[in-house]
Amino acid sequence: MKKFQRNISKNNALNFLFLALSTVLLLGSCSDDITDKEPITEIVAETAFKTEQDVLSSLNAAYDPLQWQSVLNNQTFPLMQQGVRADDLHSQSANFWAIGQQYDQFSTIVSTLPSVASVWSKWYQGVARANFTIQLAEDFEDFQTAGLQEQIIAEARFLRGLYYFELVRLFGGVPLFQEAVTSADQELFKPRSSASEVYAFIESDLQAAAAILPFKNSERVLGSATSGAALGLLTKVFLYQEKWAAAVSAAEQVIGQGVYSLESDFRNNFLQTTEFGPESLFEINYQDGLFAGGFNGTGQQQEGSGMWRWSFPFLSGTYPSFNNFIPRQDLVDFFDDSDQRKEATFLLPGQVLNSPGLAALNFDPVPDNFGYAIGVNTGAKKYFLTFEEVQPLLNVEGSPLNEKILRYADVLLMHAEASLMGGGGNGASSFQQVLDRAYGPGNPAAPSYTLQGVKDERRRELATEGWNRFTDLVRWGDIQAAVNAVGKDFTVGRDELLPIPQQEIDTYPEGMLEQNPGY
Repeated sequence: MKKFQRNISKNNALNFLFLALSTVLLLGSCSDDITDKEPITEIVAETAFKTEQDVLSSLNAAYDPLQWQSVLNNQTFPLMQQGVRADDLHSQSANFWAIGQQYDQFSTIVSTLPSVASVWSKWYQGVARANFTIQLAEDFEDFQTAGLQEQIIAEARFLRGLYYFELVRLFGGVPLFQEAVTSADQELFKPRSSASEVYAFIESDLQAAAAILPFKNSERVLGSATSGAALGLLTKVFLYQEKWAAAVSAAEQVIGQGVYSLESDFRNNFLQTTEFGPESLFEINYQDGLFAGGFNGTGQQQEGSGMWRWSFPFLSGTYPSFNNFIPRQDLVDFFDDSDQRKEATFLLPGQVLNSPGLAALNFDPVPDNFGYAIGVNTGAKKYFLTFEEVQPLLNVEGSPLNEKILRYADVLLMHAEASLMGGGGNGASSFQQVLDRAYGPGNPAAPSYTLQGVKDERRRELATEGWNRFTDLVRWGDIQAAVNAVGKDFTVGRDELLPIPQQEIDTYPEGMLEQNPGY
């Protein structure tokens, strides 16, 4: 069923060396007396990268951290930091997943938590790979394809901007590494930059990328970064800084490209058969069967998504699943029944999920009672695979269903918000497009164009996708009230950010890497 040979992969780059930001690998020659040899303390790109395809392999490797849902044997799903940590999701139907349970309450999120260190490592490894690719492409002198050098650098700058955006909104100001670390003679440790300095660096990366990258449908390979993706992410970067006019301008550049539109059927955003559709600005591209190991043992080699199995209600036998990322009943009830997104977002009692004759394990139609210990009777549906789709998978633990990072609906809602906050533009029109798709024109259940209406629609539109809820609440100043309403204790001045991993602080020179307040 899926689709084309995956282009954005690290498979072609496994033989190349990428240095972590805080360490340098010292390579030495073998001899009878190794102490007689001078250690090699730098990577010499011209000896390892001889063709433009080699440079592309480096770029492909820079995309790969997007797929890493398990790093250092700890899960790093964005849904943990965004949905579970906020008011949208329970981590699980009971308390059998230790890492998930730690994100359900703020008191258990501490600086020594291994999963926090894994999230930090994931995004910084992405930064390191992007930096390496940029330097390699700048120095490489044997490009045969016109414009390819600029294209590679632009894609890598987009990725670096995305990775730093995840770091700054999760951790606050972070060390800013702007160049590849390829030698022990370079500065290996840097103090934290301010959040505003990190945002300024992200802006420069995304603006440079947007100026070079092609429009959607003209991208280098299907799934590679485009100008629209860079501008859409730039819109969000401006929004987080309350740069309303700049956010409106960036969003209107996306709109003005004329290549994006809303799917008429909301569910089409989350089907294998409609991937890379007209609403998609950027998504994580997965393929079935490229890695045969179990999900929890994949480390950084994941090629298929664990989301279907992780979030599907518990089943045994042919269709094993883990029953995590359970929508809170408050979230389900937040949707009006006339909103088409409700049935596309949740597994609801009575839904028929499969073709006749394939009602496997008594789960079709969806039952009235799942028997959850948390008292909720639903499941997340945006990552759902039918039994027909699961049955032929080469690896049942890896879904080939892509995951959306940025959709056109998100851009329209950001445009609406920034316009409403004084940034100019016709935000009401953008907001109405999202409402008309969700509720149908003229439906009195649709909210009014107010700040609260925009906030409510962002929650409904993007629910359970994993990239926005917690940090939206933080930037609005609504986080404490929202999580208190679902029974969580929240400490203002502490819990807005994740802690800097203690192992990073211990690795740095003493006193150089400061911890976030309250940890």
